[in-house]
Amino acid sequence: MRGWWPGLKIRIKIKHLVLGVVSVILLFIVLHNISPRIELMIAQKQLEQGNLESKAKILSLIHNTKSNKHKWKLIEKYVIEPKETELIHRFDVFISPGFTMASGDIDGKIHFTQDEGMQLLRQYVQGAPAGRFLMFAAVQLSDYYAMDGDLQAAADLLEMVIQKFENDIHNGLNSDRAISSYLYELKLELASTNDGLDQPERAAQQYEYLADAPYGDRDDIIGKAALYHSEMLLRRGSPHAAKEVLNQLSEGSNRRNKNSEVTSRINQLNNRLQSILDRELLSTVSGTVQSSEGEPMPFVGIMLRKKIDQYHSPLRSEPYQMLTDAKGQYRFESVEAGSYQLAIGLNYEQIDGRTWSIDAGDWVEVARGSQQSIDVTMQPLIQLRTPVNNEEIRDDTIYFEWDSFPEAAYYKVNIGMQLQDGGKIMTSIANYIEGNSLRVSVQDLYDQRVGISYEDRNEWTTVDPGGVLGFANPAGFFFWSVDAYREDGTRLTSSSGYRLNEQTIDSLPYFLLKEREETPEDRLVLDRKYDEALEGYTRKVKLNPGDVHSLRMKLRMLQLKDMLAEDIASKGSKETLIALEAMIGQRPAPTYLWELADYFYNHEEWDEYNQAFDRYLSIRGDHEDRSYTDSLHATALMKQGKYRESETWFEQSIPLDPSHRFIGNYLAAHLLGKGTLESVLRLAEKYPDRMNSTDWAVLVKRMLIESKGEPDFTEILKDKLKWIVDGDETAIQRWEPEQGYKEIKPFLRALLDVD
Repeated sequence: MRGWWPGLKIRIKIKHLVLGVVSVILLFIVLHNISPRIELMIAQKQLEQGNLESKAKILSLIHNTKSNKHKWKLIEKYVIEPKETELIHRFDVFISPGFTMASGDIDGKIHFTQDEGMQLLRQYVQGAPAGRFLMFAAVQLSDYYAMDGDLQAAADLLEMVIQKFENDIHNGLNSDRAISSYLYELKLELASTNDGLDQPERAAQQYEYLADAPYGDRDDIIGKAALYHSEMLLRRGSPHAAKEVLNQLSEGSNRRNKNSEVTSRINQLNNRLQSILDRELLSTVSGTVQSSEGEPMPFVGIMLRKKIDQYHSPLRSEPYQMLTDAKGQYRFESVEAGSYQLAIGLNYEQIDGRTWSIDAGDWVEVARGSQQSIDVTMQPLIQLRTPVNNEEIRDDTIYFEWDSFPEAAYYKVNIGMQLQDGGKIMTSIANYIEGNSLRVSVQDLYDQRVGISYEDRNEWTTVDPGGVLGFANPAGFFFWSVDAYREDGTRLTSSSGYRLNEQTIDSLPYFLLKEREETPEDRLVLDRKYDEALEGYTRKVKLNPGDVHSLRMKLRMLQLKDMLAEDIASKGSKETLIALEAMIGQRPAPTYLWELADYFYNHEEWDEYNQAFDRYLSIRGDHEDRSYTDSLHATALMKQGKYRESETWFEQSIPLDPSHRFIGNYLAAHLLGKGTLESVLRLAEKYPDRMNSTDWAVLVKRMLIESKGEPDFTEILKDKLKWIVDGDETAIQRWEPEQGYKEIKPFLRALLDVD
């Protein structure tokens, strides 16, 4: 589990008009915002001299061995990638605004180019015996053909390998009990390839054969065949025929063991088909995936992911997934209205030296009966100049420099660190840089807050020390990246990405901060002896109040202690306040001034809060991300009964946050001001909540229906909303609404329970 320093907590629960400790899902969202592409960023040194020598030796062994059996074993070990044949498992890298992952660590492995891999795979499929590895080799090689736009070569290859399997089975030459399962997976692959070749009749014949063939241990093949067949018919404009395929599957369902994910996907498709047949207005989302040079990228995995699926790995049961065709095009038919994010799957060769620049707030709003076109352009990576390749920084400033990128109006610089538990965390340090360099005070980096990682909130020795020391750790391992933006705020590209060959590997973004020496107290932190470390820092501050590092660390550890203590986690202790005010006396940085405002917010000391926020406001940067702080300030104003002022701040802050996580607070402030249910509905529809499961528009519509004929409805609603503002959750729980006001309570409970 992971947590955050006070001042960086996400607050959404309106019962105190704040959240306490952030949930795992919310934390992941923020992690994505500040370290979304770390797995893509770490440039793996595939072609260091050692790996070059290893690859040469392996190629020599493969080409020179006189034993075919030995050759096949070498290719199986070093070339064939045994991945599942389902679309979502076919790619090395999966990228979406809400969830990004790689299929595995490629560091230390031998990386063969596509040409090298294809040559070895051709030898294998021609000569190796039928079996598990031959199935994977055939799928992998057919993928390569498809990536090059030659689907016919892919189909021919699959037919040849299928024939080899069938001959072995017929002649009893293979004792592998799973051989029929491998054969049927290959036939599914061939049917899908024929669909891509615009040969639906041949694909349909193959799917129908698979639906009736005798099966061994892979009964879910029946479900897959029906699912793919039905999806093909739907794409080709035959929903009635698609529904009939699934109906036939249902009638024979007692023949198979239901695979939960395949069955779930079948059920979802059944619902979509029924909506089409009932003439509901569904939509179309299409587009093209291409390089920045305009070259189409075939065989890229495309997924249109629902809001509920944003923060977990992709599932087979997700309904909208396909491959781009030879022209790099995709098209999703019969898409239900709602909020989605586009995701892509790529092999290392497709992403080498390139990136898809996305933000966590890149949402696709699909209206009923609409047609949308969304293109994906893979941009070349920005090249970094300094600091790189573990350069040691010993000065009191650090100088970042990178190559300029065409069309870029400004840049954002991010720095990150490696944690002891193996995790990585990253944060932005400058959001609007018009040139291609940045000079930063090391002390400013030391002040920078980062996330923390812990396993047990009741035992602070489980907290990873990397996040505690932050960038003030002389033993730390740090990295950085830069993002390029257009004038309108859309991201062009980044330095974050895979670099897998001599042309793209260049300089690696690692550096060490050696400006300060490690203290004995720092060593106690790194050894997770936090009680002793806090005592040591406190003693040093008492002896020397001007010891900024010890004061900073004392404050940081007190805040950590507060966060892990459930009774004061959402407020902060008096001891922490004293340390914070002392730190502001030494370094009145925006970070500490915001934390001071945050402290008074949590304690509802409004005069002190207003003064602290005004002071923070006077020194914060013009280009900082202010959606969170300003939305929280708007909530504070509502808490003080300043509804019009609150609305003004919400009007500015809500559009800056694509997740609209404070929309519930905004609706409450609007209602408590001069808003009506009709105007609240317009706001709820304009700013859908993408952070939580609540559909505010639906709740407001229900209240609108119920309010007809109830002249006091709005006044009753406003009266009960004041319970929310006052944090009186028990009053809402006790309230039993009369007939005519029952839809108010679900709305109030949603305000209490947003997370």
